[in-house]
Amino acid sequence: MLAIMSGVFLWPVFWAMRWSSTARYRLVLGVIDAVVVGAKVRAAPRGRGRSRALRQLDQSCRHVEKRLFKVHSIAGSVPRRSSRLRLIKRHAALVAGAQRVALHQVDVDPEPALTELARLQLVIAENHLYGRQAALLPAELLQDVRPVSRLRNTWRESAHVATAILASMTAAAGAARALPSMGVGEDVRPWLILGAAVLAATLVAGWGRVTRVLELFPA
Repeated sequence: MLAIMSGVFLWPVFWAMRWSSTARYRLVLGVIDAVVVGAKVRAAPRGRGRSRALRQLDQSCRHVEKRLFKVHSIAGSVPRRSSRLRLIKRHAALVAGAQRVALHQVDVDPEPALTELARLQLVIAENHLYGRQAALLPAELLQDVRPVSRLRNTWRESAHVATAILASMTAAAGAARALPSMGVGEDVRPWLILGAAVLAATLVAGWGRVTRVLELFPA
C-alpha cells in the first residue's frame, strides 16, 4: 500500500520536473539566482551579513554546477544514445571547473572576481539559450582548466537523493503505524502520512530543493 501511494504521489512530480516549461530553464534560473546573490555579496556590509551572503553565493554556484551536468537533459534535444552526449558532458565538466576557478578568486580579490564570475555565468546562460550545449564557454576561457569529476558529483547526488527517499519512506511507515494507535481518523491519516514523508525529505534534502519542486506546479 505504501509503495502504491508513493507511486501515485511521485509520478506527477517526476513528470512535472521533466516536462514543465520552468524545468526547461533550470540552468538559466540557477544562473540568475547566482548573479543576484553575487550582487548581494557586493552590497553586503562587512561582517556577519557579508559572510552569510558568501555562503549563499557558494551554494548558488553549486546549484549551477549540478545543472551544468544535466544540461543535455534540460535542453531536451539530446537523446540518451546520441553520440553528441559524450562531447556535451565533457564540455560541461570543463565549464564547471571554470566556474570553480572564478569562484575561488572571490577569496583573493573580491570585487573584480564577483564581476568576472557574474559575467562568466551570464555567458553560460546565453549560450545555453541559443542551443550551444557544447560551447557554453569559449575555448580560450577553458584553457588549463581542470574538469570537475562528473562521476563523483553523480554518486554524491545519488546518495543524497537515496537518503532522502529512505528517510521519507521510513517516516511514512512510522506514521502509518503510529496514527491508528493515536486515534486519528482514517480520512486524515493519508494527509498526515504524506506530511511526515515530506517533512523527513525536507530535513534530509533541504527546504530549498522541496520549494524548487513545488514551483514546478501551477499556482
